[in-house]
Amino acid sequence: MEFPENASKLNLDEIYDKLKGCVYGAAIGDAIGLATEFMSKERARNLYGIGPIAFGTEKGYEFYIDSHRGKWNEGDWTDDTDQLLLIINTLIANGGIFNSCDFAMRLRKWANQGFPELDNKPTCDIGITVSSVLSHPQFLKKPYKSAWDIWVQSNYNMAANGGLMRTAILGVPFFWDEKQVIKQTLQATKVTHADPRCGLSSVILTTLISRLIKGNVQDIPTDLTDEDKQEILNWLQSGSPNNEDEQDIDKNINISVKSTSEKSKKENFFSSEKDKHLNQSSSTPLKRRKRTYMNSKSREPAIIPNPLPPGIELFGVDPVMLALTKSLVDRYKFMILNIPNTSQSSSRISSYLQTDLSEEALKKYCFPESLASLDLDEFSSIGYVYKCLGSALYCFTRNLNKVDNESEAFKKIITELTLEAGDADTNATVAGALLGARIGYNKLPKEWIDGLTYKTFLDEKINILWKIISNSD
Repeated sequence: MEFPENASKLNLDEIYDKLKGCVYGAAIGDAIGLATEFMSKERARNLYGIGPIAFGTEKGYEFYIDSHRGKWNEGDWTDDTDQLLLIINTLIANGGIFNSCDFAMRLRKWANQGFPELDNKPTCDIGITVSSVLSHPQFLKKPYKSAWDIWVQSNYNMAANGGLMRTAILGVPFFWDEKQVIKQTLQATKVTHADPRCGLSSVILTTLISRLIKGNVQDIPTDLTDEDKQEILNWLQSGSPNNEDEQDIDKNINISVKSTSEKSKKENFFSSEKDKHLNQSSSTPLKRRKRTYMNSKSREPAIIPNPLPPGIELFGVDPVMLALTKSLVDRYKFMILNIPNTSQSSSRISSYLQTDLSEEALKKYCFPESLASLDLDEFSSIGYVYKCLGSALYCFTRNLNKVDNESEAFKKIITELTLEAGDADTNATVAGALLGARIGYNKLPKEWIDGLTYKTFLDEKINILWKIISNSD
């Protein structure tokens, strides 16, 4: 794989910084968000006030460790980052190209065994959609069909955020070719999530990141042709009962890459020939630092100032980032407004889908008035993909030009998002990936980076992927 000439307005060091920022931003957001995952906003406020939350060398309110948070260890991330890393492993093993069956095998093995490189840490908190699709008897051979079957069984109404949380990295390989970014994004999403809202949400995320990598956030793209739109709609149909040959999203991968040897194809799903260049720390299981349970009666209530100080709304909106986001939402909204036909009539499908499968609903979630307006802790919808996307886009479009220190801004944004509770780790994973790609790794808060247990492991994976993307030795 090699960059075309003038693929980006950024130099190689800047592109690498954004790649690393995307991965680390996701991992940090995931690890911090765990502090309030599945809590109500009221509960989170009682425990952490308005922050800060202690992590790494950052002082603040200590993590409240209960039966849920006790499943992970100090400095750990959750299944969100695990699945992002599974995508990276698939890209590494296949020359930067996403392979659905390869990823399906890795996902199944991870669900059963965890990561061998990370002390075989057990998988926790796998979403209902992913676990249901993993249990499908045809999953390893036909993941898209399996995901479609599970979606049908849910009456075409299973728009969870489990695909969105893992796909940010796919905005980087082939960042100069938006169509290829979309294809790989839909491939990775549709392995478990067939609902078109999931595919659209992931596409908005990865195309934003690809634009950041290209350095052309102010450029207005030309409209898609009808032919391009139809091809994308065909990809959304992959796995459907009437799946035609031209709708196979895995077909016609016409990208020139270095071939993968037969030997590496037969290797363990978690490794490739390139993985053998990792430092010894990856072949030797990394030790974990145990957390201890915290008795709620021994914890002092958090101090909540009255009135509350201004939050991230004080940053205001960045007009450039907002315009970019709106342009991409408008560019790809056709993916839900023109639901492809299946073996059943389209009118019947529409009657099964949630009533928010509309342009109005999409924009309502993508451009909320505030984080609070999204009701992220509403129990019945905490895993809804549009809520996750909307919270990430709100964070991403804050005006950092008015901020003296982007590292402190990142902490404030992720902390405020975490304190909205609900599916906080996933919301903060996606927001962290976007913000990390925007400001770059070198501007992420060192205090929080230092809190991650597996920094060496992340660095090794990022560097191997970078060598493939940049065609460097």
